[in-house]
Amino acid sequence: MSDQKQELLNYIQAQLGELDQIHDQAEKALNAVQGKDHVTKWKRKVVEGLAPYVSPAYLQRVTNDWLETTYFVGDVFDELADEVDMCRRHLKKLAKEVQTSGIP
Repeated sequence: MSDQKQELLNYIQAQLGELDQIHDQAEKALNAVQGKDHVTKWKRKVVEGLAPYVSPAYLQRVTNDWLETTYFVGDVFDELADEVDMCRRHLKKLAKEVQTSGIP
């Protein structure tokens, strides 16, 4: 595996850990609004962090999915959970794609 692939996989793993921490802290503090703010900031940071690794087309797709999509389900904690799950799925899918097909 190339160094760049391994760096990207390490980055993805670190971001999955950060995402779990943000979500756990929001649930423990019973503050979903603050949690959503932290997730939004985290998403922007991750999109910027992916830029050196992935293609511009992939980066645009992640930007559209992450930064331009919102969830409205009525319950702020459910919205936060949906957003966290979406980000987690994307990162895990990206990791699998890097391992099987290479960097998109």
